[in-house]
Amino acid sequence: MRTALNSLAAVAAGLLVLTGCGGAGGDEYGTESRAITVDAGDDFTLKVPANPALGQNWYLAEPQPDAKVLEYRGKREETEGGGDLIGGGDGTQFFDFTALESGKATVRLLHCPMGRCRSGTESATPYPSASASGTPSMSPYPTATSTPDDRPAFFVYTITVR
Repeated sequence: MRTALNSLAAVAAGLLVLTGCGGAGGDEYGTESRAITVDAGDDFTLKVPANPALGQNWYLAEPQPDAKVLEYRGKREETEGGGDLIGGGDGTQFFDFTALESGKATVRLLHCPMGRCRSGTESATPYPSASASGTPSMSPYPTATSTPDDRPAFFVYTITVR
């Protein structure tokens, strides 16, 4: 009887541990999906390839998304494989959000391969826009139009909350 209870307790504890693991819930969108539509109340994640051990990182850049439309819940990462090799294996970084109310918000992620740029959040003010009349772009990084490569770039996501 005691063995059965111990086994049952072990199974229950294992289920509790598994419930806390894994993703943050909701849909995941990669770098190929830049126009995203979600419902108010939905959790979703922007999922991007990265290998922080080799200096490849992503940052949520200024300006931050409209806080009335999206809540930024944080960044996390996973690394797979590689064994004992530093920088070995593949990695993924996740930016987790909750859609709050109807509207549109822009999320800008700065892709920084091989430590070639610094966080876009280190500046308190956004980069001036080249589209503003008479204002040259001060951003040293272009807006990406394809998948991540070995150059720093902004990945701009338009999030529509319905």
